[in-house]
Amino acid sequence: MKCMKCHNTLHSEIGEFSMTINGKSIKVVNAPVLHCKNCNSVIISDEVKEKAKEFSKVYLYPDNTLDYAECEAGTIMSIMNMSVMNLLL
Repeated sequence: MKCMKCHNTLHSEIGEFSMTINGKSIKVVNAPVLHCKNCNSVIISDEVKEKAKEFSKVYLYPDNTLDYAECEAGTIMSIMNMSVMNLLL
């Protein structure tokens, strides 16, 4: 795939990006992105953005950070469940 800005090759990487969901700015880390090493553009697919939006409903950390890789792997406990566990302790 080619960069829209400079037409150089985009490289698949794991990176981070910010997005706004329902007026709240969140930082998505460990997400698949396309990166242009020439002009430093970062492209995030619509699929990744949509999944991040869905994940943020359940897995958003209190500091408004979302670990995309952990959500995809299913290795993170929902924030809702963690809150309930803290109340029980």
